[in-house]
Amino acid sequence: MTVTGEKMLSYFDLPEEYSSQESSRVVIVPVPYEATTSYGKGTKNGPAAVLAASQEVETFDDELWIEPFKIGIQTGDEVKMEAVTDKTEKPFQELYDAIATLIDIGKFPVVIGGEHSLSLGAVRACAERYSDLSVLQVDAHADLRASFEGNKYSHASVAYHIYHALPDPLITQVGIRNISSEEVAWMEESNANINTFWSRHQKHWNFPEIIETLSDNVYLTIDVDGLDPGIMPSTGTPEPGGMSWEQITELIKQLCVRKNVVAADIVELAPIKDLHAPDFLVAKMLYKLIGYRFAMELGVTKKYL
Repeated sequence: MTVTGEKMLSYFDLPEEYSSQESSRVVIVPVPYEATTSYGKGTKNGPAAVLAASQEVETFDDELWIEPFKIGIQTGDEVKMEAVTDKTEKPFQELYDAIATLIDIGKFPVVIGGEHSLSLGAVRACAERYSDLSVLQVDAHADLRASFEGNKYSHASVAYHIYHALPDPLITQVGIRNISSEEVAWMEESNANINTFWSRHQKHWNFPEIIETLSDNVYLTIDVDGLDPGIMPSTGTPEPGGMSWEQITELIKQLCVRKNVVAADIVELAPIKDLHAPDFLVAKMLYKLIGYRFAMELGVTKKYL
């Protein structure tokens, strides 16, 4: 894996038996990238906070009745990138290269960010290898502006550019509760193939129905502001409402059971000093994702799924 940067704490501080490149099916890719945050700052500190909090997550999953880490979880060196602008010739190329390499050697990459704009690099790498790739986006914001504050690679434009990077564009958004008239106009005029499940309707969500809007191969991107700020205050652009812990974990589980999740990211955690619960939430959500993704290979019977 070709990356640049410094070695961070490893996820769970696992022994080499479960964390070497040879023994690991999962590779965590920390990306402390922050260049276009427009309100609260601090997403560059997200990856380190998640890895630190992971040291306190119990390795036994009481729902799946297994220890998911036994699938092997390697923590890669952090990927560092210069600020991406409209003039950048190959935006997020460093992350693209890292994810492409991992997929080509049969690994399951999970990016921890960092601001949401970085997802474009990872999705591009996956889209070139899966022609039917679709994206499940958990988010408070539609992120469908063509450009924001003079930069088309803003965190507020990531879904727009992901959509155009897909060979057969298809995005399903869950938890949205903030969208501009500009974004609505573009969706209506272009008849964009985007399924939006609004947060205000969450009492009536049918998770299998949501998942069936996607293709067989899926990239999962989770902006933590998609969660209710009551459990996720540590984000730069919080919005009232949002998903609960039970909803996000059920959505991830249903996705992993019904589709082939090829890669994922969790972004926009902006840690707050001495407030550890949100960091721990993301560290555990990452572990739940790994458990669900590899449940059957780890010997989980369907009664636990």
